[in-house]
Amino acid sequence: MDTKGTKERAALGAAVAIACMATGGPAHAGLAKGADGAPAPMFRISELRVDQQGADTDEYVEILGQAGSSLAGCWFIAIGDSGTDPGGVVEMAIDLSAWSLGSNGRFVAHEATFGGTAFDGRTLTADPAGAHAVIGTGDSLNFENSDSVTYMLVRSFSGTVGMDLDAGNDGTLDAMPWKELLDSVAFVRSNSTDPVYAAVRVGPVDLTATGGMPPHAWFDGNGWQAGEYASWMRDTPGGGPAVPAPGAVATVSAALCMCIGRGRQRR
Repeated sequence: MDTKGTKERAALGAAVAIACMATGGPAHAGLAKGADGAPAPMFRISELRVDQQGADTDEYVEILGQAGSSLAGCWFIAIGDSGTDPGGVVEMAIDLSAWSLGSNGRFVAHEATFGGTAFDGRTLTADPAGAHAVIGTGDSLNFENSDSVTYMLVRSFSGTVGMDLDAGNDGTLDAMPWKELLDSVAFVRSNSTDPVYAAVRVGPVDLTATGGMPPHAWFDGNGWQAGEYASWMRDTPGGGPAVPAPGAVATVSAALCMCIGRGRQRR
């Protein structure tokens, strides 16, 4: 696991190219129904910051969906490794049930230390149109960036942190302790042999300082794009451009994956 506060690396501010694969939309274990019998709102993971220069005190995840929708029953989980198991281990599970999306259809879960680090005179702030909430205390999200990790947004999670979902470590989940998989994306690190469990993958990236692990990425109309390590220039927690409706099948060409020079700028 990443040890926070010990990662001092050379500042890198340039945009980086990514290698990503999108083979289809998220797999669903039956569409959930709302109280009125209509399909429950769909959500997707739209932005993740998992690493930065220095201590990782500004990590966050952004969820996108219909404006004002309740996240009741939704969980954000991370699947990676443990000290002795190379894959399938639930590293983190966050119950998002207490919150709803903001007026722009976005919600950001971030750390209590969020906004405390400045790069080029800028600090992170959440867009006021998007709802946001502190998760835990200090830098409690503790996203791992020393190995490949799969991030999932699921409904009705019944597992526990430390649970092994891939006993054979073959990249196929033997247990899926949720009623519905809403979205998933894997961040892939260079030379990592850990299995991942999402069709959509971001990385490795050409950043020696991160071992090839994408430090930041977001989803837009062209698919997933990778951001920077020691810069907030492309971070837009709680805001950002319009993207396809959650639940739509994503197809991303290799050319689009590799061209992020036209990526968004933080407003």
